[in-house]
Amino acid sequence: MTTLTCPKCRQQLPEDALDAGQCPLCGFPLDGPVVLAAAPTASGCGKWRPVTEVVATLLFAAAVAYWFLGRSEPTRSPHAPEVAALGPSEVERQVAPFPHEPPPQTIPTTQTPAEPRPDKPRDPDPTPVQPVVEVPKKDGPRPIRVVMKVDPKITPLRHFDSPDDTAALPDLNSGDRVALTGRVRVLRLGSVNGTGRLDASGLVADEVIITGDLNGEAQVQVAAPNGQVTVGGYVTGASKLTIVAPGGVVRMAATGRVTDTATVTATAKRFEANGPLSGNAKVRVTLSARGSLKLVRAEESATVSYKRAADTDPPPTIDKGELRGAAKVDGS
Repeated sequence: MTTLTCPKCRQQLPEDALDAGQCPLCGFPLDGPVVLAAAPTASGCGKWRPVTEVVATLLFAAAVAYWFLGRSEPTRSPHAPEVAALGPSEVERQVAPFPHEPPPQTIPTTQTPAEPRPDKPRDPDPTPVQPVVEVPKKDGPRPIRVVMKVDPKITPLRHFDSPDDTAALPDLNSGDRVALTGRVRVLRLGSVNGTGRLDASGLVADEVIITGDLNGEAQVQVAAPNGQVTVGGYVTGASKLTIVAPGGVVRMAATGRVTDTATVTATAKRFEANGPLSGNAKVRVTLSARGSLKLVRAEESATVSYKRAADTDPPPTIDKGELRGAAKVDGS
């Protein structure tokens, strides 16, 4: 047998209580669902009655809550998101696409200044740009220096047209006869022995360098107008050295000397004999305008004579150095 239980007073009610619409004991309205309870049996009524009443009460309360809440709220889809209970910011996050895209970044741009109006003149630039002027280099690429060797056995007569190059001669011996003409930058020669001959009076050089000795009956003629001639060896025996260097410098190094019956004839603006003059050596010098003569030592019977290139030139500067024995220096 099935009985009714009042949700409020928990008392069992007869079936006709539903027709009355309220509990006859406490008056609680029975317009909603009620819990049907099975009639207790003789064997288990006392043991399971409290548990049954508790379960029935919970089910009834759930039914009543669902009944009233279902009427007050609209029917919603079980899959619809609960948007109403969320704030504005949370709603935006719920409806954002997935995956979420990062917000666009603002790239700073450089604004181009507006051009001045045509009717307003542009202000002059306070720091005008100076034009770049290329200064030409004074020194260009250096020319390649070439040393041209002269073989007296093959080319005893040779003409040069090499103002930037060097002409070099080996030692000349007896029987060698060499004649040079033209133009070179440097003429370099070694020793001239015996009866060797070198005629370079027709060769114009900026510099002449004699590194060896002149001995025996050797004869050498060189020319260096406005240039320089350096004699580093001995001029000895009966040899003869002729130097034509008007406006230039003739320098006899301290390692060299003029001795025996050798003769040195030079035309220059400045003549220097840094080595001794001895024996019966003879040195004859023609000095250009405002020229000078400098000697270190003359001894024995050595003789030095000098003169001006022109009678109208002023007297030259003379430094006789040390004179020993019968050595003498004469000039006009």
